[in-house]
Amino acid sequence: MTPSETVAALDASLPPTRWGWRLWERDEVLREQVALLRQNFPMTLLASLATALGTLWVMARVADAQIVAVWLITHTLVVSGVYATLRSIAPFEDPAPQAARKLIGCMALMGLSWGSLGYVVLYWGTPESVIYAVGIISTVSSGALGLGAPLYRAYLTYLTCAVGGVMVAVALTGGPVMWPALFLTTVYYALTSLQARTADRATRRSIALKLENERLVSELRAESQRALAAQEAAERADRDKSRFLAAASHDLRQPLHAMGLFLESLQRSPLNDHQRTVLQHAHAASGAAAEMLTTLLDYSRLEAGVMKVRPDAFSVQPLLTALEQEFGVQADAAGLVYRTRETSAAAYADRSLVGLVMHNFISNALRYTARGGVLIACRTRGKRLALEVWDTGAGIPEHQWDEIFKEFHQLGNPERDRRKGLGLGLAIVQRLAREMKTSVELRSYPGRGSVFRLWLDRWQGALVDDAIPALDARGLVGLRVLAIDDDEAVRLGMQALLQSWGCHCITAESSTDALECLEDITPDLIITDFRLRREETGKQVLQALRAYLGTHVPAIIMTGDTSPQRLRDAQSTAALLLHKPVSTSQLRDAIVQLITQPPPVEMVEVEESVPLAKEADGVTTNAAAAP
Repeated sequence: MTPSETVAALDASLPPTRWGWRLWERDEVLREQVALLRQNFPMTLLASLATALGTLWVMARVADAQIVAVWLITHTLVVSGVYATLRSIAPFEDPAPQAARKLIGCMALMGLSWGSLGYVVLYWGTPESVIYAVGIISTVSSGALGLGAPLYRAYLTYLTCAVGGVMVAVALTGGPVMWPALFLTTVYYALTSLQARTADRATRRSIALKLENERLVSELRAESQRALAAQEAAERADRDKSRFLAAASHDLRQPLHAMGLFLESLQRSPLNDHQRTVLQHAHAASGAAAEMLTTLLDYSRLEAGVMKVRPDAFSVQPLLTALEQEFGVQADAAGLVYRTRETSAAAYADRSLVGLVMHNFISNALRYTARGGVLIACRTRGKRLALEVWDTGAGIPEHQWDEIFKEFHQLGNPERDRRKGLGLGLAIVQRLAREMKTSVELRSYPGRGSVFRLWLDRWQGALVDDAIPALDARGLVGLRVLAIDDDEAVRLGMQALLQSWGCHCITAESSTDALECLEDITPDLIITDFRLRREETGKQVLQALRAYLGTHVPAIIMTGDTSPQRLRDAQSTAALLLHKPVSTSQLRDAIVQLITQPPPVEMVEVEESVPLAKEADGVTTNAAAAP
């Protein structure tokens, strides 16, 4: 609405200014008018007394001085009465119509007091004194316009009482001089009334605008308070959600981790064909649960801010080759074509986070493409390059493009099939892209397919060969390991697994038990859970054991926690950090890496040197024809 339209709407909402009680229809406007009139009145009374003294000095020469003095005394008494009445008016406490009537009464008394001067000069003065009276009362009435402008009815009452008396005096005097004076006085009355009405309307419009602004400010303030309360509620809900996910993830990871250890030990025992089939299904179920929990961990690590970005220059092709080796078999089993375009491009980014993003993209493509295939490509655009994942399928409607990047949002999975993930994959991708200060893009065409792009900085310099030599696993035989966990099932599973690798393993439930074990063995490696009983942490256990031994024993901390604060605490520990459930191959590689290439005395997180766990969103991803 334009300013002129706003003013017009306010004009239409204002009450009429004609003589009638409808003037009081909008009390809030009337209340402001009364307050303005009440505010101006005291100074006007002083000016009226001063003018009355001047009138006595002038009129005493052309009229009976004693009569004029009586008029002055009477006028002074009227002013005093009006002042007393004004003191009793409280514009913002009294009802607005009642206060307005009192002010109109005061204006009427003041007008009658000045209007009576006309009768004084009519009966006790000369014709010349009538002209003086007309001039004085006209001047006083014009001055009172500023007083009565906020309330038209009050000023009209004053003007009628004051000028009306003079007009009667002029009419009764008569004569060739008086008739023109009567005409001019009548014109003055009409013009001044019109001017007062215009001033009244402008005042009411200004008051209405002020009240509207105050209302809007009040609504805006209330809306801001509601928005702030909603924001606080959303943040509180988000914190509660993170705590719930952390607690649920930890409680589920413990038995899942123990189950993985037992399944690995069971696989090494003699089994018939039926038992191996059952074991294979158990491994598949355990792997699916582990994948979803690891996705929760990735999300919690992002929430905690402990997933640090470590960019470096790397060739893109080895990453694409590793992805093809991992997902090619899965594509073949699903009857899909998996194709990678060769590229010589190099990127400058965190390769492990890029790997996680590509894992999510490709997992979605394979899980939600029924036929056709998947194409992985790299395109260069000046100083930038884009890693692209194309797949064929039904497509994603454009109005859902933003929605699929929201947490726990899935398309095409109303039954919440666990095989389709948790709906966190693309939310994680969005957060990872934000952490890397880059962006992801989606283009999809219903009935044709979709393409996801990850934009990265292009590296055009020389690359350093940073290949890591193969780890030697022969050194595990005879390795002395102290395993600490408050869960008996985990301790038994860990002991059975390590002993099957030729290690000598002793288990303990707490730091007290572990210190007792040190009397019989000096461990080459310590493996501990991060959260133990009685508020004890793996960090405290390691500090106590290393202080007792007087040496920095290599250590691994395992944790099922996804709580942001606990992740930060664990990351400050001088040990390798593994997130439950830990696969046997991951544990074996970590042990071999730790004893053959001891890390510096600072926190090292294994998952930052290898691709993080994958998560596929419940999205019907699909690709258009490959480029």
